[in-house]
Parts: sequence; structure tokens; C-alpha cells
Amino acid sequence: MADLVNKIVFSWFMLVTIFVTMHMMDGVESGFLPRAEIAISNKIPKLDLVFHCKDKSRDDGFHSLAPDQRYKFGFSIDVFLNHTLWFCSFQWFNEFHYFDIFSQKRDNCRTNCEWIIHRKGPCRLVSENLTDLCYPWNDQTPPLPLKPFNSLGMN
Repeated sequence: MADLVNKIVFSWFMLVTIFVTMHMMDGVESGFLPRAEIAISNKIPKLDLVFHCKDKSRDDGFHSLAPDQRYKFGFSIDVFLNHTLWFCSFQWFNEFHYFDIFSQKRDNCRTNCEWIIHRKGPCRLVSENLTDLCYPWNDQTPPLPLKPFNSLGMN
């Protein structure tokens, strides 16, 4: 019986060690974790698109795309907590916007997430039904309605 308990404890210890090690390797790309591949295309006529993408611990840097140019990058996806999030800022001429370019909870694309950047917002190409999923910029979503409080903090 003691051997069985020791094997169970050892197995749990190994699983926890693997889990912690994989999270510590956040910036390290490994061959056995699933990856997301992101492509960004500039569809803003006659204007260069400057963008900067990153997550909480990794930074892909600043990039510039002329109209109709495309840029690709990839990263490992968190298989344990399902919370991978990459966000980008986009700017051209006198406009600045930001958007979550990959949200593991929202996006079901894994091997190829193709984004087209328009003035009104980003659109993800969906090949299954040959349509685009278009989103507003994060900074253009309406704020939650707020009611003023009286001096006692009550509505």
C-alpha cells in the first residue's frame, strides 16, 4: 500500500513540475506546444500601417506595412489555462487604435489566423464560409453606462 501511495505522490509531483516548467518557459518556444500563426495585412488605401504586438511577457516589436503588404508571426498557446492573449496597437497618419489580435477564448483559429486591417477595424478571414468576422477597435467599444452617485455613494 505504501508503494502505491508513493507512486501516486510521485506522479502528481511530476505533473506539477511539468506544469510549472511549461509556464516558466513562457518566452521559450518548444516543439510540443500548439502554436498560433497570425498574419496581418494592411488594407488601408495609400497609407502605411505601423503596428506593435505583444502579450504579457513577450514583445514582437514595431513593424510597418505598406498598403497590401502582409506580416506573419507565431507563438505558443497555453494549453493548461486557456488564456493566451496577444494585443496590438495600430497607427496610420493621425489615427491610433488597439485590438486583441489573438484571444484564445474568442479565436478558434490555430494554425492560421488571417487579419485584414481596415480603417473601421480589423477583420479575421474565415475560410469555412468565405466571410470575414469584423470587430470594432478595442478603444471604440462603448463604455459601460455609469450612473452618478450621490454624496452617500447611492444611486
